[in-house]
Amino acid sequence: MRIGLFTESYEPVINGVSTSVKTLALELLAEGHEPTVLAPRYPGYADNTDVPVRRMPSWVSPWNPENPFAHSPLLGQPMVLRNLPLDVVHTQQPFGMGHHGLRLARQLEVPLVSTFHTLYHEYTHYVPLPSAVSSWWLSRHLRLYYGHACTRVIVPSRATGEVLIHLGVPEEKLTVVPTGIPALRPVLASEVAAVRQRYSLPELAPVLLYVGRIAREKNIELLFEALRQWPSDAILLLVGGGPALESLKSEAEARGLATRIRFAGFVPRIDLPPIFAAATLFVFPSITDTQGVVLSEAQSNGLPCVVARGGGAPEFVRDGIDALIVPPQELGAATAALLADRDRLQAFACAARQSPLHPTPTEMARRIVEVYEAARMVK
Repeated sequence: MRIGLFTESYEPVINGVSTSVKTLALELLAEGHEPTVLAPRYPGYADNTDVPVRRMPSWVSPWNPENPFAHSPLLGQPMVLRNLPLDVVHTQQPFGMGHHGLRLARQLEVPLVSTFHTLYHEYTHYVPLPSAVSSWWLSRHLRLYYGHACTRVIVPSRATGEVLIHLGVPEEKLTVVPTGIPALRPVLASEVAAVRQRYSLPELAPVLLYVGRIAREKNIELLFEALRQWPSDAILLLVGGGPALESLKSEAEARGLATRIRFAGFVPRIDLPPIFAAATLFVFPSITDTQGVVLSEAQSNGLPCVVARGGGAPEFVRDGIDALIVPPQELGAATAALLADRDRLQAFACAARQSPLHPTPTEMARRIVEVYEAARMVK
């Protein structure tokens, strides 16, 4: 099957969407399909050859310079989309690249499948419009795109599907398919020691780890409040880049917490296992994630998790077995209690490694191909 994967986020941008698309493309190739990734051109970046990629003309916005956007479909069809034979168009967003995919699907008379990766209503603070206006427009746009334009819609969690159903998208169009988590490589003791040295992590100090985008919607300030309830020697290690990185560094200084917080910045995914191995516990304050892929990655490395209740992330841990799921305001106290109970912490770590909730890339691809086949039958 020839599949066009239209995405606004792709390498070298690393986030949940780009990771999901790359994982899916590699699995589709392994199963004998012909995926092509269509993504905005990233200045100065050259794609490797493991997945076919076609780059679209792009522009960079001043409010989100890390993520180029494709030129509007209103400017015409880019050359890279001409004479592109496809059996299915699979978009990852309902905006710029999503509309390029929609137009091509109609032109080729093939089904349009889309994955709803993001709770967009939690991101309206990036739009220079009154929140009521942007929220109304967004609700209408999502209902029209997913409910009317798409043949089938993939959601990474049940909670995410409920959001679309509430907006008026027919439930029968939806299929839950979480992003698959590749097997993680073994970690050497020397790699863990190097991580501890690099980030000045005392040998016996508890290390509370967050990995993800450093942005307002991720609720990272909650961890600053929680830090005051943790043991006095506990270190908070924040791994990731994003628009709030510098402001959070300033806030840590202003609160007198700078000596207890380490800002690692962006770390390539291949280099994350030693960081997971050096940590004591994983903390997840976001209530806006549709899946929280990094939770499964952390648990695969044997990390117990404390997760704020909200969004789709709690569906991928087991409360009281390998994680604690708590209201956001209780995250600090719950983390402190788990750190104080060494036996329970160890039991959670063992259960995390063996969790049946870790979706695999192979299963992800198999279920998505089933969605493609069902969409082709409808079309």
